Amino acid sequence: MCSRYSVGREPHAVAQRFGAAPAPGQKSRFNLAPSQEAPVLFAAPERRMTLLKWGLLPAWAKGPQAKPQINARAETLIDKPFFREAFRWRRALIPADGWYEWPKKGTDKAPRYFSLKTGELFAFAGLWEPGNFAMITVEPNPLVARFHDRMPALLPQDAEGEWLDPKTPVARLQELLRPYPSELLDARPVSPRIGSSAVDEPSLREFSPQAQGELF
Repeated sequence: MCSRYSVGREPHAVAQRFGAAPAPGQKSRFNLAPSQEAPVLFAAPERRMTLLKWGLLPAWAKGPQAKPQINARAETLIDKPFFREAFRWRRALIPADGWYEWPKKGTDKAPRYFSLKTGELFAFAGLWEPGNFAMITVEPNPLVARFHDRMPALLPQDAEGEWLDPKTPVARLQELLRPYPSELLDARPVSPRIGSSAVDEPSLREFSPQAQGELF
């Protein structure tokens, strides 16, 4: 499960990268957590950036069992009614420059920050409903698998348009949801302060020498 990520670039830089105006109220974020608002991009019919709450909940989902879902497994998108309609008609790009994971194996508990080696912005594949969204996850690549059993679905930049296009066949959409190559990613141990959603500052993404763990 991915439950923390960052989009720390200045809003206009994010907007320029994705070809849309910044969302009203958008700001740099370094520790985005579930139930918080984050910038999400979708086609309506032109590209538009807006702030949505992280945690997808279809309008028809009612009652005590209706709980927002922050992640959607790529393998079951077309099978689960909770995500099926959004997958077919309401796909989104979730701008980011990195994400955090806590190791699930061994005694090493230091959180890791994953990002592109180039340091560039990228997009997670996402789904949206009115007012909220979810991030799609896939099987981990070898790098991420050392720490966690899932990873977010990162989209290649040249596939972002296909993901948003309502005419893209389902088979092609499923092809896009694959583990991002390990060799293109960087991982570093960071401060456990990311565990508090109240802490939101650039230093959270910095290398933490007190938490080197098994990566080094």
